[in-house]
Amino acid sequence: MAVLVGVVATAVRSLWVILFARAPAGLSDPYIYLQMAASLADGKGYTSLLGRPTAYYPPGYPLFVAAVQRASELVGQGPRLILILGLTQAVLGGVAAAALVIAGNRLRSSRYLGVTAGLLFAFWPNLIIHSGLVLSESLFLCFFCILLAALFLWTARTEPLSSAQSAALLTVIFCSTAVCTLVRPQSVVVVVPAAALAWLIAGLGWRVSLRGIGLLVIGMLIAILPWTVRNAIVMKEFVPMSTNTGDNFCIGFHEGATGGFSISDACATAENYTDGPQIEVARDGELRARTLRWITAHPGVLPELSYQKLWVTFSHDADSVFAWESYGEDAHLSDSQRSLLNLMCNLYYWTVLSFALAGIVIVLRGRRAGRGHHPATAHPDAAQTANSLILVFSFAFGALLPVLFFGHERFKIPVLPCVVLLAAVTVQAVFQLRLQPRHVPVEQM
Repeated sequence: MAVLVGVVATAVRSLWVILFARAPAGLSDPYIYLQMAASLADGKGYTSLLGRPTAYYPPGYPLFVAAVQRASELVGQGPRLILILGLTQAVLGGVAAAALVIAGNRLRSSRYLGVTAGLLFAFWPNLIIHSGLVLSESLFLCFFCILLAALFLWTARTEPLSSAQSAALLTVIFCSTAVCTLVRPQSVVVVVPAAALAWLIAGLGWRVSLRGIGLLVIGMLIAILPWTVRNAIVMKEFVPMSTNTGDNFCIGFHEGATGGFSISDACATAENYTDGPQIEVARDGELRARTLRWITAHPGVLPELSYQKLWVTFSHDADSVFAWESYGEDAHLSDSQRSLLNLMCNLYYWTVLSFALAGIVIVLRGRRAGRGHHPATAHPDAAQTANSLILVFSFAFGALLPVLFFGHERFKIPVLPCVVLLAAVTVQAVFQLRLQPRHVPVEQM
């Protein structure tokens, strides 16, 4: 069933890409990603728009686009990069949907829960449109779903694995964690405390928790350490991953901040990050220090500002429509078409999110622990509880990330796999309730 759901998700996304994919216009993230990827594909290294070495963006997605570009050029299809990239991302969406089927099957004793989650993901309108965009969401979601499936398999093992099985499972965990870290480091970091807390609360013990944390940390280090070494050599500074933290902090915390993305003089500096490695690193540090000073001086506005960030992030789910029109630079839709697409995306999102919130209640109310079992295996009830709690805590911690920076509809996309799995829990609970036999009182004759 996982393969079938994956094929359906790939087909839907591929059809969208073939019919509607467009090259990005204007100076925005998609255009910058393409330029960075072109520099990498041409052997010039990871450079900014001005051709200077940079570490501003996490390197995962530009490296992926560069690989697709090189492959396209090798088969003589370089000019069709946008189409080929979109089709590749459509396949990634199919892999993600299949992985969710596997993950869902480890949440409850029903294979239909996984199929429900996979199909909810397969037909998610905003994510379908994202397949044709030069943005990192499709890549991150694919490997995050694989990570969830691998973690759930590791947690729910009921007997010791063979050496080959252990090696394969650990390799998948390490590689998926590494890719997620290179693409969206902040989003994957939240999985570490979420999983550790889930394993402990479910009663799997300190050993299981520490082993799991170790697996995730090793996967992150596999990604971080080589890139940190590269930055030390090229940037001449200690930069673990990227130098856009200062900008992201400042956008979210300054006088007049609205909770969403905005360009403000409060975050302006004398020079730009494209002016060279030393200026880029110094600018990042200056903005972080400036932001911390503002936060210290304005603690009273933080609660309301945090609420605004959460509202901007979670109230709607149609960011792909705006991105498809290159953020206004390629406004090819009519007002009615744009409104219809926005409505479709938002209605689907609000419906599934409502089911997911109910799923959180179901998970927390039905929490059971199985203590005192051998650390090499997991009691089925405890394992299922742990996997369900990983979703709840990953969703909760991931939802708080915009509070640390600024709110944006895109920033909730990394937790959408948790949303569809929790929504599937609710769907399964509703069907089980309907299938339960009703007790008819015996009437006195």
